[in-house]
Amino acid sequence: MTAAPRVLLVNDTDEGATHFGCMRVMRTIRAELARRGMPDLPSIKVGTDWRRDAGLTARIDAADVVVINGEGTLHHGKRRGRWLLEAGARVKARGGRVALINALWQDNPGDWADLAGGFDILACRDGHSAGDLAKATGREVTCLGDLSMFLPWDVTSAARSGVMVGCSVHGEVTEALARFARQGGHDFVPVTTEIKSMPARLTGWRRWLRARSTAWRNHRFQARFPETRFLSDDLGFLTELSRHKLAVTGRFHAVCLAVLSGTPFIAVSSNSWKIEALIKDIGLDPDRLRALSGLTQATLAERDWDYSDTERAAIDASLSRWRETGAVLFDRIAALTPDRSI
Repeated sequence: MTAAPRVLLVNDTDEGATHFGCMRVMRTIRAELARRGMPDLPSIKVGTDWRRDAGLTARIDAADVVVINGEGTLHHGKRRGRWLLEAGARVKARGGRVALINALWQDNPGDWADLAGGFDILACRDGHSAGDLAKATGREVTCLGDLSMFLPWDVTSAARSGVMVGCSVHGEVTEALARFARQGGHDFVPVTTEIKSMPARLTGWRRWLRARSTAWRNHRFQARFPETRFLSDDLGFLTELSRHKLAVTGRFHAVCLAVLSGTPFIAVSSNSWKIEALIKDIGLDPDRLRALSGLTQATLAERDWDYSDTERAAIDASLSRWRETGAVLFDRIAALTPDRSI
């Protein structure tokens, strides 16, 4: 009897089930691959330096196919991004197959393109990234929106009210947004289960130290902003978004989930071009992106922030196109396994 192909997910960003966008990304990848005969796949957590772990290195060396969830890791030459590409290159060097999917690609060193250029599948989550990666590698790059938007969500027609303010990857911006919510009497609901999360990959004394630091930072934030409302999962977050007329956030995945739930938004820039690229790819009003310094309570009243008919049509068309493209992408990944052909 032929052994099942060994498929490994690398950069599992659903670390400790704390980030609602990452929850949906990883659930989508797992569900779509399971539908294609690859259930219960093992993974290597986000931010893990597998090169320093003999067990993880052996797992990479045993894989027939590696699926790398690029997500927000491959930008500005971050060392964590290099670890992902080196894992893929290691698999390719011994004849394995590699798919890089759902990737941001921005301002990376030239040799990164050499590493990624040998992969079997390249797929980015925005058009700007796809264009840059295609130019750098001379390869065709599939483009579809972030996989947090792949699984459908029923957009409610019920009446909405109020403003929901969220967090940012930058701590100082999160605090500014929390103050903005307090000043306006708005709901402050992060896209995470806590302000600072504990990395699941840490062990031993490093985990002990980080746990104390993380607990202190969360306690400090909640003492300063006790009105903060934390939710437990992505479904709760989408439900909460669906109750509000407007979302204000500095998080890319919160913008993605606002799009998915039909919730108009104002966004503050994050740590890459990801929010700007999403707005451009869909064809939304670029005025929805604001500098933090220019975000005031008056901003909320300066115009009607509801989606225009053109924007709603663009969202519907984009989600439909991305799901069609994604279905083909997952079929191609399944075809990489040794018992199938592309």
